[in-house]
Amino acid sequence: MAKTLIEPASTSTDELRAMLLEWRSVIQQEIHELLAQHREHYTATHNDSVLDLEDMSLRDSTAEQQLSLLEARNRTRLMLDTALRRLDDGEYGLCEDCGDKIGAGRLRALPFAKRCLSCQHQAEVLEKIARQEVRRDDM
Repeated sequence: MAKTLIEPASTSTDELRAMLLEWRSVIQQEIHELLAQHREHYTATHNDSVLDLEDMSLRDSTAEQQLSLLEARNRTRLMLDTALRRLDDGEYGLCEDCGDKIGAGRLRALPFAKRCLSCQHQAEVLEKIARQEVRRDDM
């Protein structure tokens, strides 16, 4: 989805809403297409009379890829929904952690960004540490 977004800082609430809704519409269409592909693939591979191990492995791998893409698109849709709620609440473009403005360039790249770059970096570091601790606990 290569789009050039309008400048959030100089844009009215209605224009921002229209932009976010357009992105959401595109994502929703991709979700519908992925679901249709998944159903079609599932039907085609399950209607075959006999599948050997290679066929079953390919079927399962393709299904996993489709589901991963579907999950990613759904996460993006949910983030856009959150951005729309933040817009309605007057919080769009403000970092949810520190309250500072999120840079216009960041919002152009990620219209659903909830954090400024500094806070996002801190959140990612903390998430990485938490994942490492979980791995150590699993050992």
